[in-house]
Amino acid sequence: MKNNWTTLLEGSLRERALGAVNDIAQALRDSQALDGPTLSGGLAGRALFFAEVERGQPQLGHGGHAERLIHQAALALEEQPLLPWLHAGFAGIAWSIERLNTLGVHSLEDMDEIDEVLLGISSRQPWNGEYDLIRGLVGLGVYALERLPRPMAVQCLEAIVRRLEERSTLAGPGLSWWTPPHHLPAHQRALYTEGYFNLGAAHGVPAVVALLALIARAGVAEQKARELALGGARWMLANVLPNSPGARFPSCVAPGVELKPCRSAWCYGDPGVVLCLAVTAQALGDKELEKAALDLAREAAVRPVELAGVRDAGICHGSAGLGHIYNRLYQVSGDETFKDTATGWFTRTLEMRRPGEGVAGFLFWSSPTGQDKDLGWFADKSLLNGVTGTGLALLAAAQPLSPSWDGMLMASIPA
Repeated sequence: MKNNWTTLLEGSLRERALGAVNDIAQALRDSQALDGPTLSGGLAGRALFFAEVERGQPQLGHGGHAERLIHQAALALEEQPLLPWLHAGFAGIAWSIERLNTLGVHSLEDMDEIDEVLLGISSRQPWNGEYDLIRGLVGLGVYALERLPRPMAVQCLEAIVRRLEERSTLAGPGLSWWTPPHHLPAHQRALYTEGYFNLGAAHGVPAVVALLALIARAGVAEQKARELALGGARWMLANVLPNSPGARFPSCVAPGVELKPCRSAWCYGDPGVVLCLAVTAQALGDKELEKAALDLAREAAVRPVELAGVRDAGICHGSAGLGHIYNRLYQVSGDETFKDTATGWFTRTLEMRRPGEGVAGFLFWSSPTGQDKDLGWFADKSLLNGVTGTGLALLAAAQPLSPSWDGMLMASIPA
């Protein structure tokens, strides 16, 4: 795999993408809404967006705005009761502060207290909480990796490896991580009465495997983390659906429930899964796993667009997210198939703009209550599901700078 970041989009398409980013930046700066402080949905994520814009367009005040936003988010660490998780909790705000420090945007100087709290949380035994990236152990691991080589970060990662080992179970040719029914939403509990193995990057096994590989690469609990990561990768590959016209990975695996192909997205589906496998392969230096991941990724890349299930331009399950995943895969492989697919998804992203509607012309298919009955088109400024993430993905495709923000998606394939 190669590791030099190049500009994906060219010519007028690149100019359209940069124009959309500038319009998004203006709309976000003009917004008077009081938003929460979090990474996935609020101010911390927006600060990352403005810091990225500053990298390509310095001297225009975007960096100062990023600093103001992260200061507001940092105040919430002291003033608001927040859960610890990466995407919607204080670990994500702290992770954003660390990321922004690398870009020259400074906020808190000392987060040792946060490290201590997260070490205490990850040391709980037995671990009865969720293990995933969005609101579980994996997300805490993403933050702890960012804090290396501090001794407390090492201790936190060692504890996370132990918790993940305790939660693992032998399955097929490897091992996996079971999601019990009390961690499922009501509509899923009705179908999966005993729980399931989750195969989505957002809430399931793929991000566990990628995190363990990154921990091993960092030299922390190296032998055990590597063993667990390879066991999880073997289990994932053993659950590839044969001759599937839709997708090769199901959303989950459960006893007595028929395996069905999933839509194409980061959160669930082949793109998010193969991205995590690519991260794992690169982190472990495993050429065989790398080949398997890229072969599956190529299948997904050329699958007909109408089978993807994409409705909006978001990161989580929209066109910008798919564009960014295939851009990442192109950047590390040099495979023109991924370049063409990424360019196609970004073209669709820009075609979804409706001047005068939503935020900078973008609306998103979502539900403010989380209930399917309330689904509709809404203006959304968030990173994961809204226009901030759309802007970040477009920016990564339109400038020759490796993105600093997508480790929150387990998408930052290591050099």
